[in-house]
Amino acid sequence: MINRSLVITLVTTTILLSGCGQFFGSKASRPIPLKPLKPIETSVITKKVWEVKTTSSMGENKIHPFINTTTVFVAGNQSTSAWQKTNGKSLWKTSIGETISAGVNGSANTANSKQIFIGTSNGNAIALSAKTGKVQWIERLSSEIQSISPSNNGRVAFRTIDGKLHGLSSITGELIWQQSQRTPALSLHGASVPILVGPLVVTGFDNGKVAAYQLQNGEKAWEVSLAKARGTTELDRIIDVDGKIMSIGAALFSASLHGEISGVNLVKGSKSWSNKFSTSTGVNANLTGLYTSDNKGNVWRIKPQNGDPVWKMDDLQRYEPTLPALAGESLLVIGDKKGNIHWVNAKTGLFVARNSGDPAGYSVEPEVSGRSIYAIGKNGILSRITW
Repeated sequence: MINRSLVITLVTTTILLSGCGQFFGSKASRPIPLKPLKPIETSVITKKVWEVKTTSSMGENKIHPFINTTTVFVAGNQSTSAWQKTNGKSLWKTSIGETISAGVNGSANTANSKQIFIGTSNGNAIALSAKTGKVQWIERLSSEIQSISPSNNGRVAFRTIDGKLHGLSSITGELIWQQSQRTPALSLHGASVPILVGPLVVTGFDNGKVAAYQLQNGEKAWEVSLAKARGTTELDRIIDVDGKIMSIGAALFSASLHGEISGVNLVKGSKSWSNKFSTSTGVNANLTGLYTSDNKGNVWRIKPQNGDPVWKMDDLQRYEPTLPALAGESLLVIGDKKGNIHWVNAKTGLFVARNSGDPAGYSVEPEVSGRSIYAIGKNGILSRITW
């Protein structure tokens, strides 16, 4: 039997050594030098309003900020903290006493979010007061927590590394239901953030499947497969659905490593279209396009109706770009492993502005709120940039 903790470390180390998100065989390969970034003619004026060191370094964990009407919540290492959106003032900081591995999430109705949720590598699901940072409840789950859904109608779902999805009472932390999927011997260290679509919670799994369950009672609604394990090495056979999944109306968009990018009919639970693709960042979407970065570092715009490509931008190959964030209808914002924040015209795929941020780089995409983005880097540097 393969030791899961060892293989996760092996996969993470391979990604870091490759410098481009691709996997190599048994012989170590020398990283290919990064090509210099092209100079750009700035056509969008951006301004860094504030920048703070939060001490919530996340390393390789993909821990997203959560934003409500007044506050940015971040987590990493062993602490969670809250920062005022307008000026970056520290509001509170809570030491958890163990490594935070998942979060941050809150209410689906962000305006009324009175709680935030985080998870730890020891398997503790934790709810804190959004106002004070005080711990409200702790519930021990089956293994390390990797992602957390928004809460709604008294429920919140936690995804653990052993392939289980746990439905908890958001009020008390009581475990209400549990579902599981088969977990491969090898997988990436991460999990897609479950999303809420009407009464359903939808999430991806390490076996290449996306599944929907009733948030209230855990009853399965449907599941679809985006990938089947193929390839000559175990690393080639990793097929995780680790990145962002996105719904628009009755359509769901998702993608897997070494698998597909697909449009799924949410009512029928069946694929409307699928194309071969490989990414660990997932998909962002609006009515006019799907936006993603593949495991080589190419950034794509794809038609949501049929999956046909509109453009591909290769300037960030081996920079390990994050998933593109949507800033309004016409801009994409992308972080990279060198600490750059790139602004891209969504229609043309051309750079229009660039900022510097956390020199340790970015593993999660910036969060957009109004005319501001909030970007948290691997060293815990949080930046607010307006356009």
